[in-house]
Amino acid sequence: MGLGWHLHLSLLLTICAKDAVIVAVEFIDFPRTVDVDESATVGVVASFTVICNTSSSSRPTVNLENISPTTTFFNLPNALGNGTFQVTLRPGADMNAREVNQYILTFKAECPGETPVTSQLYIHVKEVDRLECEDTFLNTAARPLLVPENAAPDTVIYTVTLKRKGRGSLRFAFEDASVPFTLNSMGEVLVPATGFTRTQAGKLFQVNIMVNDSDGRSCRSLLMVRVQPVYHNTVNFTESSKAVSVFENTGPLQTITRVHAHGEGHVLYEIIYPSTVYFTIDSETGEIKNTYNVDLVRNPELAQTLLVVRAYDMHHPTDSATITVNITIQHQNLQGPMCNPAIYVTEIPETSPIGMSLTILSCVDKDSNNRTLQYQMENSQIPPYSFRMEHNVLQVNTTLDCDSVAMANLRFQYQAAILVTDSGSPQQTTRIPVLVTVSRVNEYNPECPRRFSFSIPENAAFGDFVANINGTDRDYPFNKIEYSILGAQDIFYIGRHSGNLYVLGPLDYEERKSYSLTITLKDLDNDVNSGQQRVTQCNITINVQNVNDEAPVCTPPIWTLTIYSTLSSTTDITTLQCHDDEEGSQLMYTIVGGNTNGRFRMDGSKLRHNKFSYNRDGIFDPLNYELLVEVTDSRSTPRFSTTATIIVHVIPWTTTVPTTTTVTTTTISKKPIILHRTEEYWAPDPWFVVVLTLTGILLFSALGLLFWRFCCRKAPTETPQPLLQNRGKGTERNYIVTEEPSKDKGKDSAEVVNLQHHFDGTAQDPVTGQYYLYDSSSGARRWM
Repeated sequence: MGLGWHLHLSLLLTICAKDAVIVAVEFIDFPRTVDVDESATVGVVASFTVICNTSSSSRPTVNLENISPTTTFFNLPNALGNGTFQVTLRPGADMNAREVNQYILTFKAECPGETPVTSQLYIHVKEVDRLECEDTFLNTAARPLLVPENAAPDTVIYTVTLKRKGRGSLRFAFEDASVPFTLNSMGEVLVPATGFTRTQAGKLFQVNIMVNDSDGRSCRSLLMVRVQPVYHNTVNFTESSKAVSVFENTGPLQTITRVHAHGEGHVLYEIIYPSTVYFTIDSETGEIKNTYNVDLVRNPELAQTLLVVRAYDMHHPTDSATITVNITIQHQNLQGPMCNPAIYVTEIPETSPIGMSLTILSCVDKDSNNRTLQYQMENSQIPPYSFRMEHNVLQVNTTLDCDSVAMANLRFQYQAAILVTDSGSPQQTTRIPVLVTVSRVNEYNPECPRRFSFSIPENAAFGDFVANINGTDRDYPFNKIEYSILGAQDIFYIGRHSGNLYVLGPLDYEERKSYSLTITLKDLDNDVNSGQQRVTQCNITINVQNVNDEAPVCTPPIWTLTIYSTLSSTTDITTLQCHDDEEGSQLMYTIVGGNTNGRFRMDGSKLRHNKFSYNRDGIFDPLNYELLVEVTDSRSTPRFSTTATIIVHVIPWTTTVPTTTTVTTTTISKKPIILHRTEEYWAPDPWFVVVLTLTGILLFSALGLLFWRFCCRKAPTETPQPLLQNRGKGTERNYIVTEEPSKDKGKDSAEVVNLQHHFDGTAQDPVTGQYYLYDSSSGARRWM
């Protein structure tokens, strides 16, 4: 039927229907199949027509709903008018019939007031003959082909692959003939006939290969090749074999020989033949050792051993070399003498005489039948030459002495060894350790000090140091002595272990000018028997000295002088007039303050000056000096001193030579030089001074209140405090110190109160636990 039949049928259905019926859009000649060559890249693929059945004037619309399989090769349908549409290829479309040979395009057509309709267009892709190369190395992420530097010549490293082979025979050629490869007719890339050179190692080569077929079609194949560097062997031995001969029974891990190979890297060693447990090699040094003691009686097969040692580079194990080591084991004297005792340990007193026999060795040698044994002391005796051997008898060779620090460090033990040697070949020696402990003997009496007379000033206070008796004892431990004063004594006391003599009671030069004391010295811990002690008594004299108690007096106490800077340094500026009422006193003068740059000195009581420097570009000394001169009346204590003040005004003169190393000549000017000096000072505002003053008053008030409260807390009912103790070495005496203001303003002096009290009771200090005497009437205390 024709097209009019469809229109009449549609009109009839519309009139006859009870309710209005919507008709559908119609595709003309769809679905259908069209053929397209895979080589097509652009153009019309197919045309089709869509009609609207309700009105011929309506324009249908067509959309591309789906493409299966999905691709971007096709454009959206192009309307030509009158319901005709075209399907075209996108530019650059690359169809491959081997990958996809058919595409299904689904279209949807719509007209106003009509039901949309979908239909399919089947596009069949036809394969055509063409030439196409693989593009493996075109991908930037692709890794280059790695070829080792030592690859054999003419080795095939790559074969050109084609997606389409085209027609007829193929021809292969390099675009750049300078590449170091060869290419055969089958498209195989080969290593050069001469192999790679060292200069080509590590380089990356880009090779473009052109492929042509019989129809003149061509394609390009890209190849990336990197020549990998190959390590070259450097390990070698300077000799191919080595022979060595050693004795048997030398003990395990004895060095037999050492092999050495040369190489650029870190060379290691190993035994590769035979697999043996009797020999080992140090992998680092190449030192060959025996693992066990080699005994040819038990292992006769070890008399001749052939080892193959391999040296190789640690990082390149294939870089190696081998050497043959021939080891010959020789028979030897197998056993040394056997002695009784095998080790000798004893203890003897240090007074043992020279030549005293300690022990007799009994030695047996199965190989030499005891006839040729030699006995001698090893040279490493500590201390040396302490013992000797008379045949097989061990004797004392020198005086044994424990009284030395060296022996104490050795714990009073003498160390030696006896060597017993046979006459075998080689000779065998047996070593017998000797350990002799020497016990201490108290041999010497304590010795009195060389000095027997001491002096002490009469104003010495309780606990003042008088002298150190310093007794000596030659027995070890040295000078460990216990001191005591013989008889009753209440003027002096001595430290039990220190030997320090201290003042206990008051001294008076007018009443008694000297004291004679007997000091008992008893040694301690100088003998194994603690009861063996020696005692010595020393007589000493203590002289009481009259005390100097007057200070020098200077008249006047302040001098004011004016001098020129050019005054000769040998000229006296002034002479201090000072005197001391004490007889025999010798006054000493010392500048203790104000001597800027050390420009003044004292020559006895005379004041002189050193050279001044008034150089504007260098050192510029002050113009006014306020010198403090200390005048001391004695070189020994007690001594008193006074201070005199000398104010010197210096007038600089042009002849003053600056203290520099450059010698200059100056011209004396008749007119004096007027010097100006600007002094900066701080002038605060009045309110700041007021605030600072008030702050200081408040601070000192707070400190005074704190001090007052602290003093009030010390009530008589407080817990008793320990007496002050003299902390000198070995001293346990006590004294009470009171503070009294001195005659000079702002200074305090501490005086020791003499303990002239009647003590009528004893008590124990709650803090230290020591006992002391006390006077119930005055409250005074003294340690017992």
